[in-house]
Amino acid sequence: MRMQTMLAHFGEETFHGAVVPPLFLNSIFTSNTFDEMKAPDTPYRYSRMGNPTTDMLEKKLAALDNGEAAKVFASGMAAISTTLLHFLKQGDHVICSYPIYGGTYAMLSGWMARFGVTCDFVDFRNLDNIRGAAKPNTRMLFTEGYSTMFMDVFDLRGAIEISKAHGWVSIIDNTCATPATLKPLDWGFDVVVHSLSKYLSGHSDVIGGVVVSSRDTIRKLTEIEVSLIGGSLPPFDAWLANRGIRTFGLRMKQQGESAMRVAALLAGHPQVERVNFPFLPGLGQHELAASQMSGPTGLLSFELRGGEPAVRRFVDALRWFKLGVSWGGFESLVYATAIGWQREQVAGTEYESRVDKLVRLSIGLEDAEDLLEDVEQALARI
Repeated sequence: MRMQTMLAHFGEETFHGAVVPPLFLNSIFTSNTFDEMKAPDTPYRYSRMGNPTTDMLEKKLAALDNGEAAKVFASGMAAISTTLLHFLKQGDHVICSYPIYGGTYAMLSGWMARFGVTCDFVDFRNLDNIRGAAKPNTRMLFTEGYSTMFMDVFDLRGAIEISKAHGWVSIIDNTCATPATLKPLDWGFDVVVHSLSKYLSGHSDVIGGVVVSSRDTIRKLTEIEVSLIGGSLPPFDAWLANRGIRTFGLRMKQQGESAMRVAALLAGHPQVERVNFPFLPGLGQHELAASQMSGPTGLLSFELRGGEPAVRRFVDALRWFKLGVSWGGFESLVYATAIGWQREQVAGTEYESRVDKLVRLSIGLEDAEDLLEDVEQALARI
């Protein structure tokens, strides 16, 4: 099956001919006999560990990323933190790309230090920075397929070669790039994490996360961390995510096409100093992005001349782009790093001077012409 056909049909049981699978809201599952309950292969006992509704979603997500298995969580951060706690122990060292998602930065820059885990954040655009950060106790390489704010892409082939040569576990947050455009497990990454709250669910009504990896890794993660930490996705949220993911391929296509048009408009506007969208020919990193990703997403950023005052006027003048912190839903959103962002991530780097003038757009499913008109009229008010 191709992607959209798989999303429409794969992993769903048929109950009395129902097109939409039922929702299993129950917390426990009973057995008929002592031996049946005791059997190690009993599929369901307690919904924290497994549930038919979450299983349907996990089957789709594993297939979508070409993985053997998947485990869904109550948030993207639950997926990330559980994965870090699964692989890391006291004395381990992590090499992480920057800028990185804020929650990941907070975990690796400070919180994990409580357990004796250290991290170096380096610019993955230069592979020598990865090599130079290697230590005898390095255990993990962590990166993103498409960085959250500045929309950088990295040489994933080169990064994974370094990781494998050193025997590190490699983890990639693929929320921004999505499996519609990038499948990191095919490149050799060990683990992929996503926020379900963004493109995968797509309706801004679910908070969730997922880890996709080998069957053995997901089994161990479920038996240990999921059991002890308990960050499982509730069945109703899994049902909502499964509903949303059925249109994932169609949404990504339209959002990517609209984003290309918005990026082209911005790239030719005199008030715009820089557009961060490597899918547009002629922009920085375009060749690398085209060699690694099959198409654009709906997420882009740009930098305005005039800094924070210009950003403030632009954001406040928008009509269809609503001001919000997330992305990937049906609605178009705008956010500016000058409103609030972890500046310590980029202190002393080239990114530091770009924070106050950066605007991020998440392109939704509105008519592209309306979005273009909205951006044009807002730029005219700067």
